[in-house]
Amino acid sequence: MAENNDTFTIAGGDIPVASSSATAQAEAQTQTTESSSDSQQPSVSPEEETLPFAPSLSTSVLLPLTPTTSSAPALTHVQRVWDSIRPNSAIYNLLLSDIVLVAAVSYPTGRILAHLTLNPVHLNSKRILHGAVSGTLCDWAGGMAIAASIAGDELKEGEKEGERKMTTGVSTDMHLSYCSTAREGDTLEVEAWVSRRGRKLGFTGFEIRKRVEGWERGERGEVVVCGSHTKYLPFGQKRE
Repeated sequence: MAENNDTFTIAGGDIPVASSSATAQAEAQTQTTESSSDSQQPSVSPEEETLPFAPSLSTSVLLPLTPTTSSAPALTHVQRVWDSIRPNSAIYNLLLSDIVLVAAVSYPTGRILAHLTLNPVHLNSKRILHGAVSGTLCDWAGGMAIAASIAGDELKEGEKEGERKMTTGVSTDMHLSYCSTAREGDTLEVEAWVSRRGRKLGFTGFEIRKRVEGWERGERGEVVVCGSHTKYLPFGQKRE
């Protein structure tokens, strides 16, 4: 992660680059498509078509975040932040009392993974995932990703690990795209990451997927919701 004035960005783009195997697979698919096309458009080499980073609202080429790749200090800090927030939020207690944090990292960017099994309280009148629950998950996950990012900050002189900032700011903007549905009994996989964090604003992306067998090895299910969340960070922080 490179420092640029008062902001932090990921070198090469908003989120981690794809693995070499994923890139090779994408190039092979591109070559196959070109060879079978009847169009007369000039050919473009796979290197020119392959982006160096993925769109900020997709985890399709993110390196898998799993319990194996999780960082214990990051996960511990995120859990502490969540434990401090939960008692003060009626809506979180109602909708997210059963959510489980399963992984978190601070490098190359703050990122979290959590699971939530859907109950009747999460459903709308059509008995599918309520949009308000998706919005709540976006709000929650963005804050937890910010917490994961803060867990990687260098401690100040005399500061102890347990004295890191516990606040995650307040929302200034959220965008959600509803891609699919989920029903009672489905377990959702909620992933969020920090695209950029400065002194005042933090920009995050998130994705809700259906959890599938093999998730602990990085297997990903159908995307239900994806979106972005911007937070104003100084709110609630003690002045230094």
